[in-house]
Amino acid sequence: MFDFVQYGTARLELFLLVLVRASGIFILSPIFSHRSITRPVKAGLVLLLTIITMMTIPAVSAPVTDSLIGLAGLLFLEMLVGVLIGFMFLLILLATQGAGSMVGYQIGFALANVLDPSTNQQSSIIGTFWMMLATVIFLTLNGHHMVIQAFHDSYTVMPPGEVALHGGIGEAIIRHSAYVFVIALKIAAPVMVTLFLVDVSLGTVAKMMPQMNVFFVGFPIKVAAGLAVVALSLPIFAYVIEKSLNHLNTELGRLLLAMGRA
Repeated sequence: MFDFVQYGTARLELFLLVLVRASGIFILSPIFSHRSITRPVKAGLVLLLTIITMMTIPAVSAPVTDSLIGLAGLLFLEMLVGVLIGFMFLLILLATQGAGSMVGYQIGFALANVLDPSTNQQSSIIGTFWMMLATVIFLTLNGHHMVIQAFHDSYTVMPPGEVALHGGIGEAIIRHSAYVFVIALKIAAPVMVTLFLVDVSLGTVAKMMPQMNVFFVGFPIKVAAGLAVVALSLPIFAYVIEKSLNHLNTELGRLLLAMGRA
């Protein structure tokens, strides 16, 4: 005889596991975790994503748990997967903000910081501009679709309750986190090289003409040169964002595959 009670309990447990993994995406991922999206809207989107995922993933049996502690452990692992998916895409925005901070310091905008409403922290003007531009490029490249696709594909290698953690996972996360500095350096390189050449030129002028106040003359020159290179290097900026996004999306697939038992 068919047991409706056990069937309902199993489906409820599966629904809860999928719901928790979907909730993890809205914690760190770009666009979805933004403060401008209210909590009721986020809750509705999480519920909608969970319902759609339940209808599209292959039918699997609920993992066997004999205690609330075991269920809490499964929920923690599911949440970790969702947070990891969002974190990998968030690295793009963190890199742009870091690059903007370095460039702003070199130009002379170290004291001209603005409040970032998404983090409630002070950020450089260049960093805020690049972060907003990177968000637009992220949407243009369908990065939000990549996030949802990565979430859906995670069930191919990691069915609910089948998440495996080992030492290699932590090492891979640290390695990918360090990639932020690589992206930031690539973005800031044109401006930093230009400003370095400007400093060398000003130093040469100071040696040749000691009576000239180089500090007074150099500040507007560095600002003008820095902003000009920022404008001229926007195609390079978009290219780096696109390549980095595709690279992180590929690495995320490998990382999820390493975490799965399938």
